[in-house]
Amino acid sequence: MSVEAKVPIFFQTTDAVGPRHAFAYWRDAVLSAATITPFDPDVPFSASRMVAPSARGTLLRTVSAPVGVDRTARHIGRDGHDDIAIMLVAGGRGFIEQGSNDALLGAGDVAFHATGKPGTAGSSIGYDEIRLSVPRAIFAAQIGNPQDLIGTKLSATPLRGLLSAHLDAFATSVSAMSEAQAGIAIEGALHILRGIVQGRRPTEDGELSVDAVRSLALAHIQRCLHEPGFGPLPLAASLQISRSRLYAAFSGGEGIAATIRDARLDRAHDRIVMMRSAGARIASIMASCGFTDAAAFSRAFRQRFGLSPRDLLAQRNG
Repeated sequence: MSVEAKVPIFFQTTDAVGPRHAFAYWRDAVLSAATITPFDPDVPFSASRMVAPSARGTLLRTVSAPVGVDRTARHIGRDGHDDIAIMLVAGGRGFIEQGSNDALLGAGDVAFHATGKPGTAGSSIGYDEIRLSVPRAIFAAQIGNPQDLIGTKLSATPLRGLLSAHLDAFATSVSAMSEAQAGIAIEGALHILRGIVQGRRPTEDGELSVDAVRSLALAHIQRCLHEPGFGPLPLAASLQISRSRLYAAFSGGEGIAATIRDARLDRAHDRIVMMRSAGARIASIMASCGFTDAAAFSRAFRQRFGLSPRDLLAQRNG
């Protein structure tokens, strides 16, 4: 009677080298496929990772002190990796930027990263991430072109919750799985994701409810905040709906223009907080959030948060 091959499990941890060499070990031995920087060099660093490779993809679970991660064309040319990662933020807070997309991430978010494209990511606090990495060809065959997904996160829906629960259960039980069982688990994750991606594509304008229009709009806003010219008209065009339907979806609050403005300000606020220990530049953050007028940005920021961007930057220990 043959015994099915188990999925091999590998563990990497800074506990093996001690606090003095912990970051160097993580930088050189674990995350050598990117450039990493500690969020606060004065705070002791620690991290651990479980790696479960299989024929259909690799599952990883990483628990780490905050770091910034930058994968460049040099890294891509050196290792040639071209996988698509589905990332579940199980704990912590951070951000991801890739191509023309970016997103702030919190616990429960599911985002996407392509190892074959330059990109950056980071966290301002310790984080727990579950990552399912599959070859681009498998992702494209099961889900479609990943270009519109990389650097973005999924909207909060029941199916996203189902995908999150599936990935969490997979990470918990993979050590007892055979290769065949792991393949089924990966197929299950891709099947749920395919339902999410296909379900969020609008067909005809009349088929979308007000809630659906609002949900799609909020997700698209997060992907386009870095574009200075982005506003209600480009948003309506991207969603293939009329301007009146877009305005109606946001009529219960301050309106769609204010929603976009506040989303820009919220992203700028979070980035200042995340990056101030690393020497954040207000002008760079302002531009990355789609603002072009420094005085207008500072005025709107103060009105929303009660202090100026520079005052927030000065609160290094706040």
